[in-house]
Amino acid sequence: MNSDIDPGAIQLHSQYMEEYLRRSHVFQKRLGIEQLSKKEARYLLFRLAGPLMQAKLHRLVNLANVPVTFIHGNPHIDNYVRTMNGSAMMDFDRSRMGPYCWDIIRFLSSLSLRKNEDGGFLDHKVVEHFIDAYITHFLHPEIPSRQLKMLKNIEPQKWQINTREYLRSDRRWAKKMREHPLPPKNELANTILKQFLESRGELSLLNEFGISELGHTPGSLGKKHFIYSLMPLNSDSRKDAILLDIKEVYDEKNTKYFFSPFPHHGLRMIEASKIFADGMEERQGYCTVNNKQYWGRQIPSFAIKVKKFLNDDELSDFAYSVGSELGKGHRKGLKDPKLAEVIEKDFVQNFDKYYKVSKLLTYELSLSFEFMRRKIELYQDYRSW
Repeated sequence: MNSDIDPGAIQLHSQYMEEYLRRSHVFQKRLGIEQLSKKEARYLLFRLAGPLMQAKLHRLVNLANVPVTFIHGNPHIDNYVRTMNGSAMMDFDRSRMGPYCWDIIRFLSSLSLRKNEDGGFLDHKVVEHFIDAYITHFLHPEIPSRQLKMLKNIEPQKWQINTREYLRSDRRWAKKMREHPLPPKNELANTILKQFLESRGELSLLNEFGISELGHTPGSLGKKHFIYSLMPLNSDSRKDAILLDIKEVYDEKNTKYFFSPFPHHGLRMIEASKIFADGMEERQGYCTVNNKQYWGRQIPSFAIKVKKFLNDDELSDFAYSVGSELGKGHRKGLKDPKLAEVIEKDFVQNFDKYYKVSKLLTYELSLSFEFMRRKIELYQDYRSW
């Protein structure tokens, strides 16, 4: 194992993973109630454990020697989305300045945990596709990123053509909004909406549209979302409805190695969108209300993800698509363009090390998952005695 990896960190990592799992009510609730498959539950743990894995990264890599750029922060398969505007790795909650290797380590772990077949980490072909895509698009960021083949040619269904049809069909965000309704005149929600629109210079939109429905729903990892359905005030108008998602941002503290260069986390997320998925998110804005920071965007009526587990050809396709995005994004995110040569050199010299760290973290997570899964099953059996 590379000398930059601290062998003693392996045991420490397991201890922290167990502690995280012990406190993770979300994980235990989903495993017990939703009857997820073993693979699905393990991938859910991978999603929940991201901040903890990142916090322990410095025990495995000497981050003081790793070049810093603007990173996505959480590139994994469930965050890859195709809309009418194209395809990209979305969800910038954990974007910030940081060591570029974290995005690589996190994504390779994601690929491994979404394999169809258990056993091993990643096929060499998958890794080679990632390396080729990353270095090509880092050196030539003007080349467009390659869209994922399995999503590229999917045509929108009738309910995905526009927002009115989406609302009528009661799909994901519409359903969430209606499961957790608020009165359209809710004072806090209206204040947030006005300040959000003001950040965009779009406050006049409320002269044409009004809130027809409103909800306050929990997100997948805890933060609450205000969901607004805006309809034209003129009932004869042919303008489409607008569905907005405005959520409280993640405000993780700056650390020695990961930090935000912006005074507002909403601005951080908007900048990340420009770097990694330019033109994908529509109507982005931000605000601060009652000392809480918010970021928002317009929910697309057509947005599709990959939900299944993947064979090696599909993993290779994913590796190339996201590798091209990360390479391009890391180049665009540099504060000093002269550092491009530093990252290129580090990638060539140290990719094997980052690969091994990703493999180690994935193995440790899988061990912790199996231990806690059996522990939960034992408790469930005990209750039935």
